[in-house]
Amino acid sequence: MTPNLMNNFVMKLKHALKLLFSGVYVKIKSGPLKGKKWSIASGYKFIRGNYEQYKTNAFLEHFRRGSIFFDIGAHIGYYSSIAAEVNKSSGHIYAFEPRPMNIRFFRKHIGINKFENITLYEAAAGETDGMVRFDDNHGSATGFVTSEGNLEVRQLSLGRMVKDGSLPVPDFIKIDVEGGEKEVLSNLRDIISSARPGILVATHGKECRDFTEKFLTENNYSFRVLNPEAVSGDTEIIAVPR
Repeated sequence: MTPNLMNNFVMKLKHALKLLFSGVYVKIKSGPLKGKKWSIASGYKFIRGNYEQYKTNAFLEHFRRGSIFFDIGAHIGYYSSIAAEVNKSSGHIYAFEPRPMNIRFFRKHIGINKFENITLYEAAAGETDGMVRFDDNHGSATGFVTSEGNLEVRQLSLGRMVKDGSLPVPDFIKIDVEGGEKEVLSNLRDIISSARPGILVATHGKECRDFTEKFLTENNYSFRVLNPEAVSGDTEIIAVPR
């Protein structure tokens, strides 16, 4: 069996196992979602309560109750759930996720925990509205928009939606889109410049990291790299307006 065939087989097996155990829920043992129910198929770090701990801590440090939150690249609902837990019945979360399997997990996690004030858009975020190709042949957290993608998904321009009133102005934005940071930030440039939301962004590759740091500097943000030991450009950055 060739390496590509082996990789495809492994991915299909993982996908099948996730679907098989997707309806089994256990309580999260610690962290900001302690006691909440989560699918056991999502991974042990979620269940243990130490998923992306330094990033989670930065989010909690800067996210305020009552915030309008854009969760761009919402995965299976972890940060949306934390935001809902902090917000209680105030504020609102607008989540954007194009991958079908992640969408299923997201809706189950939100539903079983009865989180309120969350709107999920089953779409990617980008500079334009329309249909785009999306690659989901890798792990559940590593799908990305590409012309060579195996899926066709909807893409939304969040900048356009804010400007025409389809979305409110955000207080906090989280971006984790596996290399599409430039497009998302560029699309939201006017909103970020005027509304000055807090930003938590994952960069993927040196080019994206350089662009993001330049973008934040130009828009008069203070920012901190949460994992400065990273050498590939795959970094997590927390940013607040000066």
